[in-house]
Formats: sequence, C-alpha cells, structure tokens
Amino acid sequence: MMKKHFLLPMLLGTAGAFWACSPTQSAGGPGSETTNGLAMIDGQGAAFARVAVRAVDHMAENASAENSIVVADAYADSVGKFSIKVKEDGEYRLTIYRAGYAYTKIVELEKTPSDETKDLGKIQLSATAVMKGEVDVPEGSGSVWVGILGTDILVPSDANGVFVLPSIPANDSLQLYFVTEDYDSVMVKKDVYLEPSESAYKNYRSPVEVREDTTETTGAKQIVFIQEDGKVASHAAVALREADYMPKKFALRNNLIVQTTYTNEDGVVNIELPDSGSYRLTAIIGENTFSKVYSVEDLAKIDTLTMTPSATVSSKVTLDADDAYAWVGVYGLDIMVKTNENGVYVLPSLPVGDTLNLYFVRAGGSEPFVEWSLSATKEGTNYLMPSTLLYDFEENSESWYMDVDTLYKGSTFKFGTGALQNDKTHKLEDHLALDEDRGNVFHTFYELAENPYAWVLLGMKFAEIKNFASIDSIEVYAKGNGEVRLALENWTDYNSKSSKAASSWKKVSSNWSRFVFKPSDLCVNSSEKWSCNDAWNSVKNQVKQVHFFFAGGNEIYLDDVKIYGALF
Repeated sequence: MMKKHFLLPMLLGTAGAFWACSPTQSAGGPGSETTNGLAMIDGQGAAFARVAVRAVDHMAENASAENSIVVADAYADSVGKFSIKVKEDGEYRLTIYRAGYAYTKIVELEKTPSDETKDLGKIQLSATAVMKGEVDVPEGSGSVWVGILGTDILVPSDANGVFVLPSIPANDSLQLYFVTEDYDSVMVKKDVYLEPSESAYKNYRSPVEVREDTTETTGAKQIVFIQEDGKVASHAAVALREADYMPKKFALRNNLIVQTTYTNEDGVVNIELPDSGSYRLTAIIGENTFSKVYSVEDLAKIDTLTMTPSATVSSKVTLDADDAYAWVGVYGLDIMVKTNENGVYVLPSLPVGDTLNLYFVRAGGSEPFVEWSLSATKEGTNYLMPSTLLYDFEENSESWYMDVDTLYKGSTFKFGTGALQNDKTHKLEDHLALDEDRGNVFHTFYELAENPYAWVLLGMKFAEIKNFASIDSIEVYAKGNGEVRLALENWTDYNSKSSKAASSWKKVSSNWSRFVFKPSDLCVNSSEKWSCNDAWNSVKNQVKQVHFFFAGGNEIYLDDVKIYGALF
C-alpha cells in the first residue's frame, strides 16, 4: 500500500517532509536529528506497532478509503522500540498504533547538523475510541469524506450523511475535516476529544424542522418509547422488519434502519401488525437504540419499551486471499458495512444485550458465506474476537493428511503395535484414538530419519487460500514425547518455492498441555532462517496449509485445533 503523506494541494499548503526508519536502519546522519522512543501497552512493549509522523494539517492525498489511523512509515521492533527523523524543523503529529491501542500528540522535532539523538522515553498507548456521526450531504452528492487532520484515516459517509470513524486515538484534541464527494473542497472542520474505549455520537447536521407526528391507523398497535432517563423518545426513527430480512441491494449504510415511521412528540408510534411470523422492531434516536425480535403475538402485548445507549462492535472475518473486502449485515436490520482488506469491520450504534445474527457476503457476491451471532455487553466499544474450531478429531476428515519428508530419508509413521505404516497410504482415519480425558484425538507413533531435512507432519489444506493477516493465534492441545512445531504455508507444487512461517519447537510431555502460537512466534521462513517480520509477512495474506511437525521423540497426541481471530 502506498504511504500517503502529502496534503491535498488545492485545500492546504505544502506538507512538511519527513523520514522514518525502523530500529535496524541507520539513524541520524548529516542534517537530521533522530528521535527514539519505546511504545508500551499495559506495561509491555508494543511489538511491531505502526509509527508515523505527519504535518499537523496533513490530509489524505486523494479520495481513497483508509480505516487505519495511519499507514506506517516504520514499525517498532519486537520489544516496542522505534526511531524517527525529519528533514525540517517544526511541529509534527506523531502517531503510534497497535491492535486497538494508539498514541498521538503534536511534538516539536528538529533537524540539526550533527548526529544527535533525542529520546521520547516510554510512550503509553491507550485504547482507541469509535465515533459515529451525521453530517449534511450537499444536494446532488452521494456522500461526504471524513478524516482527521494529521492522520491517514479517511472514511466515506453513506448517502444519508452517516459516517463511522472506526478507530480514533484518545486523550488528545483532534480536528475532523469534511470534504465533498469529489474531494475538491473542504466543507467544515470540527474539534473532537475522546476518552479511551469511548463510543461517541456527534451530530453535525444543520438544524431541521421537527418531523410531524405519526398518524394513527385504525387497528394499528400503539407503542410508547421512552429513554433510559425516563424522558419520552420524541421523533425517534422506527422500523419493523422480518427477523431474517436482508437488504436487496448491498450499499454502505451506517444506520441500523431506514425508518418507515417516527414516534410522535410523546414517544408514541402506531404500527400495523402483520398476520403472523417473527419480526425485529427497532427504534433509534441519537445514540440511544432499541431492537428486539418478537412474534406477532408478543408484539400485540407490548405497551412501553425503553431505549438505552448503544454500543459499537469491532471484529473481523477471515477473507479468501483474493477478496478485497466483504459486506457485513445484521438480519432484520438495514445496516451494511464493509470490511477492510484484512476482514476487520465496525458495526456502530448496536443495541446492548440483544443477540444479533450477522451475515457476511463476499465482494460481488449475493449469498452469505458465513454467519455469526454476537451480543454487545455494554455501551461504548466492544472488541469481539471470533474463533473457529478448525478440527476436533472426533471423526475422519478428507482435508487433513499425514506426510513424511519428500526425499524419503527413512522417516515413517507407525501403528500402536509398532508396525510400520506404508508411506504411500498413511491416513488420518487410522490414527484417531479414544483418549480417556478428551474423547477422540489424533494419536500416532513415528520414527524420524537421521537427516537434517527429514520430517513427519500432520496437516490440512484450505479449499481457498486464506488471508490470515488479522488472526490472533492458533491453539492446539498436545501430549506425548519429543517436540511439536506449527507452520503456516503456501505450498503449491514441487517446482515452486513455498512461503512459510513456522514456530520454534515446543516440548511436549506425558500430560495434555495447551500450546498457543501467535504470529509473532512464527519466525522461521522457507529457508529455515529466523526473521519474524519476513517469515510472517511472506505468508500471512495467502495461507494454504496448516502443518504440525513432530520431532525428538516417537509418540504424539493432538486435539482441538482452534484459530482465534478467524471466522470462516
């Protein structure tokens, strides 16, 4: 992705130039002062945090959606250390971001003729905030661009002027800017200050006339909506949708509903009830919401409903490697958002305490490829980590296989009797065994040849190449003797060079142990060289296989392979 560090020429003046470097690059040098620092999260180094320096009035160069606070100029190292340098004296906005935590401040940086070094010391990152807002869309336009000065984040509003900034640094005064759809004119700028984990709602619309009260309909059901503080919910937007409703057209829509009616001044709405079925009744006013699925019979019994402060949910879905994004919606609601290229998405202003059924549709698709149920547990920001149980070994699977070194140095699998298994016919189903503690598990004996390139493995292959850039970790339970290693690979044929990110060897024992492998642990590449960044970056967007290698012993058990941060 191209780094964006220029200003929009017709909007503002020329940006101050800067450089940034990773800790492994040479710092300082003629005509520059190097600034070092240590990024921290909850007392721990923010490994591989993104670091960027921007002119304080920096805006995105062009109209291209960017959900990240900054596109990194450099990364901190594995313990959070980073260094930056600039070519001109002046004030700059320094921003550091790592997985839902950020720091941003305007700092004074200098260029000096000597190799001096300035130390910013320990910099504590705080949980980011989320902001939903509304702004006027000029007549004849379909949207408005919204960004934050001094950062790279830029999002479009929907056609109704509703926008969501999914990740905003907290604890500093920031300035939003609003640009017309064709990105040639700044409409307005607004100051904002948010607290860590805050889910904020801001209305920047021009004052409008009060909506007329709803008209009573003969035979309609009358419901009163009140807010949590006891005040009536005057002129709240209301809609009734079938419980499994999906919009016919996929388009960005940041509001829960496209209202079909409004409450009147007294918070009263009249709804014509269907004959039968289950329906989701939703009401929204500002940052307060109500939404729940009822049968028609239960709807007929309702008199008064209470709206409560809404919540924002941020999560992720696993995309195939060639997918640019996916649509995310909620059954029974009109809201529709897009993930970024790593499958990360934000659903703003969700009702708290109600189970919502999500669906995910591929770019250009029409039918969901996966579904998921979630519940926002509190107002504010909810970061929900999905997980997929990749395999539990309760039954045979055609996706899983066993293999030995391709040079056949003499490595073999064995049955429990000690008999060798034919290398050409070893099958997973022959190695599923009942364990008294965990039920059916994978269990095998093996013998590794005395050769540095000899190996035995248990693996599985995805039907489609997966983008694992946003996974959190892979978990497996194991026991036996010897060692186990995890590798994520993209291996296609004997003539291609496999991209691989593998862990170090983990010692197993006679007792079941839980092993967790994080991306930062996968440091071995295809050439068996240790470089965590290089190994992970080579394969994370295009994972085809998951492999467990065994060595150093003769017996291994595995059970319950789970991927955290993955949903597919």
